[in-house]
Amino acid sequence: MAQSLPDGADKDLVETVCTACHDSARIIAKQGTKADWQAKILEMLQECPDITQAERDRIADYLAQNFPRRVNVNKASAKEIQGALEISAREAEAIVRYREKGPFRAIDDLKKIPGVDGGKLEAVRSRVEF
Repeated sequence: MAQSLPDGADKDLVETVCTACHDSARIIAKQGTKADWQAKILEMLQECPDITQAERDRIADYLAQNFPRRVNVNKASAKEIQGALEISAREAEAIVRYREKGPFRAIDDLKKIPGVDGGKLEAVRSRVEF
């Protein structure tokens, strides 16, 4: 039985466009940032002029929302943290430096780091692993 994509805005668009070539399980198995998904869409749909840029953007938004790249903030490099959480290099480096004091256990631990925007972290909390 084929896996179903999560409900949400543009699910139908993603099913129509993406599952024309791929089983939904293949989509569900992937993770990525919005930039990752945009690059994959560009690669996959390069010869599909019928799909507008607005539709491609909507597909990328849906996929980034439902299949985000996750990152273990206790193990990842600053660059990996920066990419997955879409934060600045300075903020990612602060996370790596601060974890030397001990492992993070919750998103609130990250919010205590000087120079890191707690609001940004709250917005991407589903991408954070410990």
